[in-house]
This record gives sequence, structure tokens and C-alpha cells, in this order.
Amino acid sequence: MHKLAAIFFFVFVMAGASRLQAQQTLKGTAWKFYVDALHDTLTMHIGLADTSYTTTSVGDVVVRSVSRLQNDTLRMRDFAGEYYCPDGEGVYRISIEGDYLTFFMISDPCTNRSDAINGVKFRKATASK
Repeated sequence: MHKLAAIFFFVFVMAGASRLQAQQTLKGTAWKFYVDALHDTLTMHIGLADTSYTTTSVGDVVVRSVSRLQNDTLRMRDFAGEYYCPDGEGVYRISIEGDYLTFFMISDPCTNRSDAINGVKFRKATASK
């Protein structure tokens, strides 16, 4: 009985550690993805605080967002930029596998944002400082 309890505790602790690792893995990173509607490769920069911004291939900022990560769920609310969405908060489950980040929409009132990122594999890029 104690052995079973110890195994359950170990699995529970490891699950929590992987969620914490996902949060730490995203902070201060950049991720590239292609947006067909813009015919451009964009880079999403996830800051060390609760902010993110996305740039074009030539470095122009297209959207700035407040981003909050809790476990495997990322919430984004845009506040500025050429393509920002004032309609509300997008909520996505994230998955990180090696150098790839994928967003899976839970809810998002902004179809432009969800069309651009839902199900798309982002490739890890060199983060700017």
C-alpha cells in the first residue's frame, strides 16, 4: 500500500514539474511561424514578464499582447499593433515538443488571431534582447 502511494506521489510531482518547466521554457523565447494571409514569416517574442509581441520578417511590430501562462494554458489579450484584436482574450492550450510550440484554441473571439495560430507549429528562434 505504501509503495502504491509513493508511486502515485512521484507521478503527481513529475506532472507538476513538467507544467512548471513549460512556463519557464516559454519566458524569454521567440517562435517563428508563417502566416499565409500576410505572405510572411512572423516571430512571436514571449517576454520575461506577462507580455509578448509579434514582428514581421523585417522587424516591424504587428501586435503587442498581455500574455499569461498557467500550466499548459496561455491567455492573450492584444493592446496595440497594426493587426491587434480588440475583441477580447484568446485562450489556448499549448504543447511544446523539442523546438516546436503548438497552440490549440480553447476560445478566442478574434478569428484573425485564431486563424493565424490555431494548430500551427511554431519553430523556436533566437530571442531578441
